[in-house]
Amino acid sequence: MPWYKSGTVSVVQNSNAVIGTGTAFIANARVGDAFRGPDGGWYEVTNIASDTALSIAPAYQGATNSSGVYALAPMQGYVKDSADALRALVNQFGGVMAVLGQTPTQAGVRAALNLTNTDGLPEGSTNKYMTAAGVRGTTLTGLDLTVKTAVVATDTILAAIGKLQASKADTSSLNSVIDTALISGLIPSRPAPTSLTFSTGTAYIPGLGRRVTVSSDITLSGLALPASVWHYAYLYENAGAAAVELVTTAPSAPYMGTARTKTGDTSRRFIGAFRSGTNGGVLGFAMGSDGILNYRDNLIAAPYRVLSNGAATTPTAIVTSAIVPINVTKTVRLNMNNNGTPVASLAPGNFNVTTVGSEPGGKVSCDTTLDESGNLWYFNSGTGGSLSIDISGYGMDR
Repeated sequence: MPWYKSGTVSVVQNSNAVIGTGTAFIANARVGDAFRGPDGGWYEVTNIASDTALSIAPAYQGATNSSGVYALAPMQGYVKDSADALRALVNQFGGVMAVLGQTPTQAGVRAALNLTNTDGLPEGSTNKYMTAAGVRGTTLTGLDLTVKTAVVATDTILAAIGKLQASKADTSSLNSVIDTALISGLIPSRPAPTSLTFSTGTAYIPGLGRRVTVSSDITLSGLALPASVWHYAYLYENAGAAAVELVTTAPSAPYMGTARTKTGDTSRRFIGAFRSGTNGGVLGFAMGSDGILNYRDNLIAAPYRVLSNGAATTPTAIVTSAIVPINVTKTVRLNMNNNGTPVASLAPGNFNVTTVGSEPGGKVSCDTTLDESGNLWYFNSGTGGSLSIDISGYGMDR
């Protein structure tokens, strides 16, 4: 190793301090090195404070010199320290290096460790090699039997087996078609004007290609809705869990039967339509076993009364959209009250009921259908008519 001589030094007689100019003592000197001063004498380096300052012993003996030449010489201790460090490494890792072999390549190390194939390692209890026996003994943990879509090349073996088994479980192609439209359960109720509850059940969601199951009732509470607006409930999956959202976005046209999804989003399955009142709360209702949502408020007032003392003698349309979600159902339950003298009739086309109240005071409750625009039609057989109609419920077509 060459001696270090860059720059100059300033030394003072009888002082241990050496001040350098243009020097880099930290990188090029060590405590224990020999320092040859401008006086030609030899001193031991006892401390290195910075690149331009070090200490020597004994104190400088020569004459004071502000810009003298010098030299720093490494001592034999470097070689001994290196040898000691190398011996320690050999003692610690020599056995390991011997096991790794003498060929410094990946293939050479593998050959030394007998890892050219899996025969060199024993099989563990969890990390198993795919021997024939290992394959036969693998359990199908995590098998999903709910996905019935086609097997694709990117599926894992476990996913493919689950799809095949799920598809096979359908008793016929007809059952499979029905399954994509059917809703089981998910019956709505209104515990309070500011909440809606949906019971347990299941429904197929086209965007997911499978059913989503609600294992416990879902309640939407603290609702603060825009007043007098239709709201639509949709079942969806949120981070693997069933959830329900209530929004003003209407459903799309049915994809099968009366089954619908949210407009523009097939990951949301339509499960109900609900009207808010003038105070923003959900209008009171109770679901019947016949699939009719029955209103439970004052039915002889707005918005339930869609005709008050109607006297028309020719077929006349009655708009129902304020109290019937005409975009999702054409079935309506109504109460008719004839206070006039002529016969009051529902117009042809609404054929569940054709006449009511042949004399004053006649009353009829019935289910009937709306026209394509969501309207009812009525007329009186003569002058003096006074017919009132209240909507008491509508079909929950979903």
